Amino acid sequence: MTGISSSCCTSGSESKNKSPYDLTIAFIGNPSVGKSVFFSRLTGVGVEISNYPGTTVALKRGIVKARGKTIEIVDLPGIYSLGVTNEDEKVTKKFLIEDRPDVIVNVVDASRLERNLYLTLQLLELDIPMVVALNQVDLAADLGILVDKDGLSELLGLPVVPTVATWGIGLDEVMLVALDEQNENQEHHQVKYSQWIRQALSSLDYAFPNIPPIVKMAALLNDAEFVELCCMPPEANALLSSARRLRQNLEIEQEISVPDTVARDLYGETGYIVDSVVSRFEPKKNIRERIDAILTSPNFGIAVLISALLFTFLLVFRVGGFLETWIVNEIFEPHVILPAEAATSGMSPVMKNLIVYSLRGVEAGFAIAIPYIAVFYAILSIFEDSGYLTRAAFLLDNLTHKLGLHGRAVIPLVLGFGCNVPAIMAVHSLGTQRERRIASLLIALIPCSARTVIILGLVGTFVGFWPAVSIYLMEIFIIAGMGLILGKSLPGQRSGFIMEMTPLRKPELKSTLKKTWMKSREFLYIAFPLLLVGSAFLGVADALGLLSVFQDFVEPISVGMLGLPAFAVTALVFGILRKEMALQILAVLAGTANFAAVMTPVQMYQFAVITTIYMPCVATIAVLKHELGTKDTALIVIFTILLAIGMGILIRIFGPIFL
Repeated sequence: MTGISSSCCTSGSESKNKSPYDLTIAFIGNPSVGKSVFFSRLTGVGVEISNYPGTTVALKRGIVKARGKTIEIVDLPGIYSLGVTNEDEKVTKKFLIEDRPDVIVNVVDASRLERNLYLTLQLLELDIPMVVALNQVDLAADLGILVDKDGLSELLGLPVVPTVATWGIGLDEVMLVALDEQNENQEHHQVKYSQWIRQALSSLDYAFPNIPPIVKMAALLNDAEFVELCCMPPEANALLSSARRLRQNLEIEQEISVPDTVARDLYGETGYIVDSVVSRFEPKKNIRERIDAILTSPNFGIAVLISALLFTFLLVFRVGGFLETWIVNEIFEPHVILPAEAATSGMSPVMKNLIVYSLRGVEAGFAIAIPYIAVFYAILSIFEDSGYLTRAAFLLDNLTHKLGLHGRAVIPLVLGFGCNVPAIMAVHSLGTQRERRIASLLIALIPCSARTVIILGLVGTFVGFWPAVSIYLMEIFIIAGMGLILGKSLPGQRSGFIMEMTPLRKPELKSTLKKTWMKSREFLYIAFPLLLVGSAFLGVADALGLLSVFQDFVEPISVGMLGLPAFAVTALVFGILRKEMALQILAVLAGTANFAAVMTPVQMYQFAVITTIYMPCVATIAVLKHELGTKDTALIVIFTILLAIGMGILIRIFGPIFL
């Protein structure tokens, strides 16, 4: 027998003593089970959103008080298992092991119980006190499904509380039961694994008697990350080595992989539990089923989806554009910018630009955050809460897979036509870092509404309607081509597309407003500070003459290679702050808004194409850095600049033939 210490899975105990809270409760469940609704109803809008250390996965944390205790609530990413398929699963697993919450609230969908219980059985093996929130029991009843909650509680060996999160039913009871379960020794249900899996675990029990069973099961499944999180290197290496030999021998003898066998056993167990506690009856035919059949049909479903996407785009564009114009023209320009320019007229150029440009940064932030982000997230929340989002993703899965993504990526891609900032923030919904990198690059190339102002205001007005349309077609061709290339060449995990069709339901206004605020404020906390710093930097650089130095430095490229007027590159620099500012500054530098008097059709077409491709605006760069990190953001910026220069050269060569 191998001598081994009892150091496994004790990492969380030390940190718990330092916690400022009386206890921590973690909410865990499959995607689309109502977990976020549950969380937002409990915590309200006072929520902290931050990335888990070393990752791009966001955790939501809130504070509630009950029975005189201060309780930290942590909303973990929606996952289907404690596997290693994507970053969400890795982060959830790491949090459970390293931070080790006092109680787990496992939110399960009563209408999809068998699929949800797969995760529940895995969570039981962590030996952390747990409560099951049996959510959406009303929808389950509409579908002809009744769950015996007492029978389920008895089989699982832990409390089960029926809930309807959207209406707040059962939420207080879940919290009170969770408080009662703290420090309780629950006699959990034990999964009856296949005989040869039990034999392998028994062998590991003999060799490593002080290591918890779940760690030995992880080793048998070759989940090295789990084992290494739980155990020190000597113990982890010894356990993984022994488990590897056992696994190889078993797979040779049984001619089936150990992970497949364990998954089969878990599904068999969930099937047994469901058969024991679920009764079914024939529900009445209702309009929801007929609507669902239309939404998921290959023909009508696509038509509805296209209409929904167009509606989303038009609403974000129209409402966002109206609000942006109102905020800029009715509030900031007359009441903030013009008075600031008048008040700073006697100051030094550096101080004046520092103040005025910083205020323009604030103006840009509010003109983006309120009009576009809030409107989009309100629509997205309605799509999520109604259950339509899963249907849209399902219908477009085949198309987006060719771009190295899956169906859910269609939402941030479409949003990019309104504003790149919320679009990149929406890549959180994608399963792996590889998919987030692909989607973020493609979004950075999408012509947003600000770029549309340049395309229509410059090319559409002074060159022609069809040349303006051709820029959109060119962009779509570039985006599709880059997606195909990245999908085939970019290394990293490819996530499978597992998404259950959640029942259609009526969204609740209160929940929609809370989710809209929680998602919109992330921009204010993340992008706003960098937007202010970037604006101030441009103002100081302009006052010190650095922009002129930069203009002279890049003149061999802007004038020599691209054939643009010398002042055009300065306008492009201002376009980094806000894309449409490139057109405004171009008019100032040219001394006229009649661009046809100072630029040729080819130059105007070049300028518009370069502006739509070259580096994203400051706000977009800020959220790119937050989502992907500095390295990937820098690569995207460099790539878009080089691509814009390349396209500009091609237009200079071939443009005169067509324009």
